[in-house]
Formats: sequence, structure tokens, C-alpha cells
Amino acid sequence: MYYPHVGDENHVNGCHCRVGIVVEKKNLGIVSLLGDDWVHKLGYKKDTLVTDSYFRNDRLDIDLQFNECVHPFENVFIRKISITNTDTKDIDLKLLLSHDIALYEHPMGDTGIYDPALESIIHYQRSRYFLINGSPHFDQYELSPKENSKSALMTSANLNMTSVQIGAVNSFIRFSEHLDAGETKIIYYWIAAGKSFFDVKRLNKLVIEKTPELMMAKTEQYTHSWVNKEKYDFFDLPAKVTDLFKHSLLIIRSQIDNDGAIIAANDSDILERFNMDSYSYMWPRDSAFIAMSLDMARHSGIAHAFFEYCHDLISEHGYFLQKYNPTGTLASGWMPWIAPDGSIQLPIQEDSTALIIVALWNHYKTTKYITTIDPLYSTIVKPAAEFMTRYRDPDTGLPKPSYNLWEENRAVHTYTSSTVYAGLKCATRFAELYEDYDLAKKYNTAAMEVKAGIEKHLYDEKLGRFLRSINPRDETIDASTYAVSQFNVLPPDDIRVVNTMEAIESKLSVKTDVGGIARFYNDAYQQVEFDDIETVPGNPWFICTLWVAQWHIKKAKSISDLQKPREILLWVADHATQSGILAEQLNPFDGSPLSVSPLTWAHATFVVTVMAFVEKARSLEKS
Repeated sequence: MYYPHVGDENHVNGCHCRVGIVVEKKNLGIVSLLGDDWVHKLGYKKDTLVTDSYFRNDRLDIDLQFNECVHPFENVFIRKISITNTDTKDIDLKLLLSHDIALYEHPMGDTGIYDPALESIIHYQRSRYFLINGSPHFDQYELSPKENSKSALMTSANLNMTSVQIGAVNSFIRFSEHLDAGETKIIYYWIAAGKSFFDVKRLNKLVIEKTPELMMAKTEQYTHSWVNKEKYDFFDLPAKVTDLFKHSLLIIRSQIDNDGAIIAANDSDILERFNMDSYSYMWPRDSAFIAMSLDMARHSGIAHAFFEYCHDLISEHGYFLQKYNPTGTLASGWMPWIAPDGSIQLPIQEDSTALIIVALWNHYKTTKYITTIDPLYSTIVKPAAEFMTRYRDPDTGLPKPSYNLWEENRAVHTYTSSTVYAGLKCATRFAELYEDYDLAKKYNTAAMEVKAGIEKHLYDEKLGRFLRSINPRDETIDASTYAVSQFNVLPPDDIRVVNTMEAIESKLSVKTDVGGIARFYNDAYQQVEFDDIETVPGNPWFICTLWVAQWHIKKAKSISDLQKPREILLWVADHATQSGILAEQLNPFDGSPLSVSPLTWAHATFVVTVMAFVEKARSLEKS
């Protein structure tokens, strides 16, 4: 639960806000926490950000339908719960909701109260307030210390009506309903977030006056209109692909803060496996790719806000660091500033700097809004281009060492060098746009020297493919070497590109029923234990699999050549979760999502690949 920014602060921070059901049958209260013995199906209403999920419990003879949303303009979460008694007898039912909230991400110094005037629970500390209410109104409540909180949902339907608690606080509310056999009743529940008591009081009044039903309907209408504002051409792609395309746009939007930060992933499941850190940051690389997908999909207004957000982030020396908080401050980072030999090194991934320039040029090409570029040309484009020109080895023309896109190895990488080439070419075009012809010549010369260095030093004649990196030399087959083609260093049908991509498809294909492409050979990150690396070189990643599709699209000469990328797009749609979410990677044996979910970059890569497919198909159709 993020407030006041998407990705910052997470006020549940990996804990669980549970739903409990108590059904009185044969004078016994049967208690069940949602998830324990419930069959469920998760989803969204089509082309919206309103959830549509179903839960079934045969033991209780209860069906539940959940519709949930966050209002697009007000800081309110609204949940509609439809409860159906499928028994042939009448029942008395208690619905209990728990709130394991830690304001400012730390369970210390909070206060929880029941406000009798507002008939609401309020958690507050300093300038963070969360008000909890429902309709019809809940009949019992409880505020408890966190260490005593499990019992309220596990053992009893009766809450103790404690009206205030300080420190580490959990709260509970209870709704009571009588349901005739076959009857359905609806309960609405909402959480209003604000920076003061008056903020949440206003929002609570707004929900009551407008009704939660109408506010949810307005949210559904707004998100449906947003994703359908453009009439996309999907050529002959099947509905499951086109549905996921629109859903991906909505998921991307949900991961972007209104102040412009594009967040990599907002998922608390990773906390324990990621040394109590998360993906809720702005990585310039991820965000650049996502911004390009938004421009391609003609949602450029959001991309514009991102570039404004980037305005003050670039260092005085012209590079971006590893990642940033949604607030625009420097985020946690694990890249050392000192090399093993004791010398000073830059803790950067240079592709992040290059890709911001590439994304900005694509934004200008799409929008032609010169007023967007004017304040950024001198503050981002020129400093970044000067850095990329300067930060090179004079002997090879290639960029000096930096960390690769996987944040694991420091070297001179084929992928990074390809993005720097593209960044310098885009900086050249910006300089020409502003008639800085001396700078344009300087940047273009540097770009061509990088290109020559890639061909001379990063291609290995004996292996017949591009190396992952040099200094130190690394022959590992890596899906990211697709970048030589993708960033137009060489054409897609160049034999060196073809050999590299065929090696990727051959060696990085996951040879189980799940399929897909791994990041690189013998990838250990989130690795599912398995001894046969030839069969499972690593877990399949959506973005890496889609890179292969993008290469096939670029080199296609006929409609029939698009069969492979079509199959990959269908593969992605088939391996999304039931709610249409793309994780970072998949379990290679059962296809279950691994690591964070959703990964915003994965959804953006799917959007880009669909649009590239359609554009290529239409051009081939005319030829």
C-alpha cells in the first residue's frame, strides 16, 4: 500500500491484510481465512484497472466476488465484496478484515483509534493518515498490539472493541450479515489516505456522499477510456495477445507515479530474498524502455512527465547512477565506488545514461514537442553526450568499463557499447536539431568509433558471434547481445548478428515444456535447482524471449517470416498469470512466476514487440 508516491512509502511492507469468514452452522462458528481452503480465480474487468476475482469455499458453501480499485484522482482504495450463500439453509455470516499497517514502513510510534463521529478506524502518525470504513457499517472493531493480533481472525468472530492503541498497531473490523439460502449481499469497504485528519475526513465524506458504487464505476469508466483512447491496429493477432497488450498498458500506468517516476516493480514478495530491499525504484534503463513503449502506444504525456522527473537526476559529470527513489532522491545501490585494486571507479551502468538519450529522442520524434526538449537539451542531452564521448578507451574507441545491465559484472560489454552507440547517434540528431553542427560532428565521430570498436574487439571470429564482454573477456552466451541489431549497430541480417542470435536461440532456450529464453548461460539468479544446464541454462525471462521475437521481426522479408514472433507473443500471453501479469521470470518446470510480479519492463517489452510486429506486417503486406 503505497502513499504518497507509487513505490514510496509501502505502509504494509510485505505484511498481510487478511480477510476472515465465520459462518454459524449447527451452532458452531466455522472460521476460515481467505486463502486457507478457498479455490480462487484472480482477474480484472476487461480493459480496466478494476479487479474481478472469485473465491469459493465448499466447506462453508460460500462464494465471494471481489472488485477493487484505486480511484484515479482521489487517494481512496475501494473494495466491493459480493457474498453468496450457496447452501440450502439460511446462515449468519461474519466478515472480518485485518490491517497490518506500519506507517512510514516501520511499526513504531503509530496510533490507531476508533473515531465515533466518523464511525471509522484511523491509523495515523505525523503526516500519514489512513481511514478505514465500510457500508453497510461494520458492527465491531478492535485495535491491538501487533504481537497479539493473530488471535482475532484465527479463533473468534468477536472483536474486543478496544478504541485506541499506540506503538505497533493492527486493526480489525467486522461486518455481520444474515443470508437466506441462495442469497447474495454486497459490502463496500474503503481506505482513504491523506496527510492530515482533515484530508481523510474529506475523502470519507466524499465516498459516502457519492457512494462507493459510483466511485468504483467512475474508476472503471476512466481506465477503460484511457486504454481505449487509441484505435490500435493489431493486424491478425489473436484476442489473447491484443487483450494482454491493453492490459499491459494499464499495468504500466499503475506503476508510474504522478510526479513522473517509472517504477521497476512494486511487489513486496521479493523483500526476504533481496536482502530486505525491493524493486520499487526508478532504474533509468528500465524506465527508458518503458517510456519508449508509452510513446509508441501514443501515451506520450506520461513519458513527458518522466523526462521532467529526470531533469535534476543526472550528475554534474553527465551520467545517471544505478537507481532513484520515486521522490527523485538517490536510492540504495550495491555497486562499489572502489575497485578491487583500490582505485576509484564509477558505480554506474553506462547503458542507463545512453538509453535516457535514446528514449528522449524517440519522445521528440513521436511528439515533435520542441518545448519539451528545450530545457533538457542543455541539462541532460549535452552533459550525457559529453560523458559518453569522453568516457572511452582511446585505443579501442569503446566505452570504459561499467556494470552490465544485469548489474553483475564490470567490464566492456557488447550490450552497453551498442546502447552508447545509439545514445551518441541520438545526441547527434539533437545537436543537428539545435544547429550545433560542431557538436553533431563530434558526437557522430564518437559514435562511429564505438561502432568500429564493437566490430573489431567485441566480435570473435573463432566463436563466430559477439562476446558478452572484454576487459575481462567473457564468452558467456548472453541474450543482451541482441542489442547489436536492436540499436542498429549492424543490420539484423548481418552474418555476425545472425550467428549471435542463433547461438542465443540454441543455447539459451529452456528445453522443458515451459520454454522461453534465459538471460545467459548458467544464470544463477533465482535459480531453480537443476543439474542439466543444457536443458535449463537459466530461468526463462519474458524480456529476453521477446528480444528474440524483435530480431525475427526486424529481419523478416515476408509475412511467413513473422510466424516465429507470432508464436512468441502467444507464448507470453499463455504464460502470464491468470490476472494478466508478467513476472520478471518463470519457473522452468511449472511456469509459475518467479521474482517480482509485475515487472513493468516486461509489460513494456510486450507492448513494443506487438507494435513492431504489426508495423512490419503492414509494411510487408504492401510490398
